[in-house]
Amino acid sequence: MRKTSAEIVSEAKNMLVGACGTRLVSARRPITPRDPRRQLYGRIAPPERPPSAINLKYLQQPLPALEPIVTSAPTTNVVRFDGLVDCSKGNCGGLVRATSMNGREKLPAISNMVVSQVSLENIASLKKDQVDEKTAKVIDFQQMVQTNNTASIVKNHPLKRIQLKSTDDHVQSTDAAGHRGFEQSKSLSKQNNELLIPSSTESLLEMLKSYAGLKECNDTTDAQINAILNELFTRVKGSKGAWRGAVLGVLYGLVEAASPNILLSVACIVLAMNVTGSNLTGACKLVFKIARNEHNDALFMESDVPELLVDGLGRASPIDDPEACIYGYGAVRFLAGAANEDSDGQHYSSQFLAKRMVDHGLCQLMVLHLKMINDFASSKSITGPALHALFQLSCALRTVLSHVHDRLSSPEFKVKGGLELTQIDQSVSLLVRAAEICISETEVQANIIRTLSVLSERPDCCERLAETAPRLGILLGSVTQTSSSVERELVSSNRLGYILGNIMARCDVARVQFYNCDVSCDALIAALEYYATKRFTIRNQMGDSIVDVLTKLVRIVANMCVNGLVGYGMSNRQSLGGILLKLLLAAINPKASGMINKSELEELLFATLGALHNLSYYYELNEPHEAAPNTGSIGQNWKAICGALCRILNSDHNPTRSEVARVLGNMTRNSVIREAFYEENGLLILKRCISSNDDELIVTACGVLVNVLGDWTRRVPFQELDGPLMLRQILHRGVTKRDWIMAGITCQAIWNYLIDAGDILQTLSQASIDYICEDLAETLDEETLFNGNKPDAFWEEFAPVAADLLERLQFGISGRSSTGETSEDEPTDRDNFQEK
Repeated sequence: MRKTSAEIVSEAKNMLVGACGTRLVSARRPITPRDPRRQLYGRIAPPERPPSAINLKYLQQPLPALEPIVTSAPTTNVVRFDGLVDCSKGNCGGLVRATSMNGREKLPAISNMVVSQVSLENIASLKKDQVDEKTAKVIDFQQMVQTNNTASIVKNHPLKRIQLKSTDDHVQSTDAAGHRGFEQSKSLSKQNNELLIPSSTESLLEMLKSYAGLKECNDTTDAQINAILNELFTRVKGSKGAWRGAVLGVLYGLVEAASPNILLSVACIVLAMNVTGSNLTGACKLVFKIARNEHNDALFMESDVPELLVDGLGRASPIDDPEACIYGYGAVRFLAGAANEDSDGQHYSSQFLAKRMVDHGLCQLMVLHLKMINDFASSKSITGPALHALFQLSCALRTVLSHVHDRLSSPEFKVKGGLELTQIDQSVSLLVRAAEICISETEVQANIIRTLSVLSERPDCCERLAETAPRLGILLGSVTQTSSSVERELVSSNRLGYILGNIMARCDVARVQFYNCDVSCDALIAALEYYATKRFTIRNQMGDSIVDVLTKLVRIVANMCVNGLVGYGMSNRQSLGGILLKLLLAAINPKASGMINKSELEELLFATLGALHNLSYYYELNEPHEAAPNTGSIGQNWKAICGALCRILNSDHNPTRSEVARVLGNMTRNSVIREAFYEENGLLILKRCISSNDDELIVTACGVLVNVLGDWTRRVPFQELDGPLMLRQILHRGVTKRDWIMAGITCQAIWNYLIDAGDILQTLSQASIDYICEDLAETLDEETLFNGNKPDAFWEEFAPVAADLLERLQFGISGRSSTGETSEDEPTDRDNFQEK
């Protein structure tokens, strides 16, 4: 059966706008500029916030937890142990480690370290001292204590003699040290490790005491202290006991050292002893101090500190130990965002430190701490240090997610990292709740919302966020009501708009739930109206602007209206039409609004046109039962919107002209809008569009012609503008390029132009008919076009339309309809069109 003109128009519309008839709108992700300075907060830290620059001098003071080493009577026998033993009962003067060299694993060489070298004669002397030390009897530490010769252990220790001699040689052999630097530094590190193996733990501590208060030191001293600290680390790792106080007291004497190698080794030992309370806080501050300098990132690559820091944070509570969490998560944020290259040009993966911490359970720990904060806030208001800990926790979570995004998205990880993905998904609802409880803390709330904006880009997390869409809408309304200034609220509003736009682009259930929540929907419209009345030039220090926020909010409306129920309901929403009209007028005359950024203006205009396209797709003005449109709604502003769109379409070099034509293609289905379109010289504007070289603009303009040429009174003016000739040329262009969408929509326009013609030879010249029939016959030759292959989907949709038009033309020129008479039993095409 032949298709009616109304059915052909419907097919053309589907070809023009796609299968669903509506269009999703995308937007740029709002990016927070990266501050090259590593600080706890931004450029301006609010009052009563912990400082980024910290002083660790207080750690040198005696701590309550520290206890002296208990010594007992001397003994003449040398006692050796295979491990660490608690000697607090008096059996020995502390802790002693086995000195047997058989099977003893040597400490690794310290990398990335430049050591001042000694001469070859000094190397020989070192070896001789080393041999003498190995063959001599081990000095009894308790006996030395009783005879008050404790200082002689350090003074006469081979490592101490190495320091004194190498310091003198450093001055004498500076010129000769350069070319032998690397090999001799390895030799020195190896010798230091071997010399420290037979030393007791007390000897190591006494040697470190001699460096108490050290600030600046040369490379040789740096290497020697690190050798002692590395040996001490192997002995105390994971150990407990009253002796820990003595070890901590000695270690904290080194916190003023300028060398990051020494400070990192001290932090490594302190964290390895599973400290808690003030000691854990001090260790986290120490790691934070080192991590603040990006040149120290390479040191963390070769250290156990990233894993030990995660373990340390696991022993802290954001409520009871907030300061440890503040600086601990601050260090995590710096390490997870490490650069791709260190200061020496050495390349390493930016995700390496983040991956190590994530593999060690960092994500699970963050989720646990979020739960603890939310549980506490459910009964009490969260203020002070705990609030600052939440700030750093959300910062660290956002940084970790940003730098391991590719890994989390890999198929291999989805198989092996199911628990981790589950934890990340759980963080979504916890972060939403945390944002709600921080409603009076603008900066903390904004930081949490930034983290949610990163999560919203992941499809699985976006599904979790969809469950909280109405709550996010209410949160958007609270931001505009509680913020003290427009600039400050832009951060949260911009990102909330981005989150909700992502949700509405993916989840149809969220569209309906959000629309059915009157409070959320009212908050969205109120936020749009609020920002539409502000100066468009307002911008904050983070780069967020009024135009950015409006773009994100309009995008929410556009993506919500993909759903038919929501789209029809939103078209009657009060004030929405007036807001969109205001945005269109601002785009037409940007100077009047003070607009200076052309790219932002274009993005806002594209989003507005996307919203109008979806709203107009479902809106029907001529329904007899429909009441008068609401104040400020789309229905009340259709004519004014049509006028604004025509002005944009008539402007040259505007990149949005194709989108404008799509919107007018929906709107001109309505006779009232078509009259408004004619009043704006719409036919002349369409002629300019279809005579351009922009294929997309030609196609969308022909979509408007399909509706316009349905009015028989407009066909004569169209003919006077040489419209039929241009349609013939467009059809030929589409056939030549095998652009079946262009060819198909042109066929629809020609069909409507001929729909009431009694004699088509009077409407189209014989030459035009011949050209059109020739093009159509060529396009319907499937064998020639595709060489026996399967035709593409676009041609499959084009072919029936072309066949109908070809039959109509052949039927018309055959003379059977030359008199314009038809059978009483056969309805005319015009009747079919009117019935539809």
